[in-house]
Amino acid sequence: MPHINLEEEKKKFRFKMKLDIRWSDMDEMRHVNNAVYLTYFEQARVYYFHEACQWNWKEIGAILANAHIDYLKPVVFPNPTYVYVRVSRIGNKSFETSYMITSVVNGEEQLTTTGYATMVLFDYATNQSVAMPDYLKERLRNYEPEKI
Repeated sequence: MPHINLEEEKKKFRFKMKLDIRWSDMDEMRHVNNAVYLTYFEQARVYYFHEACQWNWKEIGAILANAHIDYLKPVVFPNPTYVYVRVSRIGNKSFETSYMITSVVNGEEQLTTTGYATMVLFDYATNQSVAMPDYLKERLRNYEPEKI
């Protein structure tokens, strides 16, 4: 993976959340187990949507279509750890969320993980994908620091 300028990447994200690493998140090597990262992404995504657009999940849902994670460095307790979230693409019935996880090691914030996921808007009553309402697109575009 090419060198990533963390300070430049952070400018693309408005949303940042501190992660609380639980004892059960770690494996016997004393770092966060790889399976836990999707849970971190999901947790941050929920808070992101609450802040960015006050998403009403009862009105219209979203399901995970795919997810990709690049593990760059291990996340180790008790280093302060943060997750950054942004919507990086908006389609008609889907959108992409991008993630970064950082940890503060010896006073320096370091990039540990990157990832993205595709979410599809879904109506559970009809059991079908649906178009993203214009008001959600507009709220997300207004929230993000970069044009999407």
